[in-house]
Amino acid sequence: MEVLNPRDYNEKSFPRREMDKDHWTFARRFADMANRSIEKAIEGMNREADETREMAIAFFRMLTHRLKLNERDEPPTEEEVREALEQLKDVGRISVFASASILPGGAVSLVGLELLARKFGIRNFTLVPSSFRKHFRK
Repeated sequence: MEVLNPRDYNEKSFPRREMDKDHWTFARRFADMANRSIEKAIEGMNREADETREMAIAFFRMLTHRLKLNERDEPPTEEEVREALEQLKDVGRISVFASASILPGGAVSLVGLELLARKFGIRNFTLVPSSFRKHFRK
């Protein structure tokens, strides 16, 4: 699929409708801004994909070390796999937790969301990472 560049077009490219100079200038600026925004979003998505890949590699290394996969022949137990999956969930929780915590009232919002989820019957819903939950239970 050929990607069209908005800079390749000018007032004569659209003969069906006449635009005065102000409208054309506004449309050009809007198209350029939209194009830059889309390019930035794509760059951000590519960076996020790279970071996610790096995180997955780091998590795999950590999991290999924690479960001592290089030192044994038998597969990990079900409990070890459950703990590893919980740790993977914590990676997502910490990003939500950190983002919400810096906002005014963010921590209260997290507690409110958990209470709301429990009210609707969702028992295992939490946005607080396990290391924080263990700290608060003491």
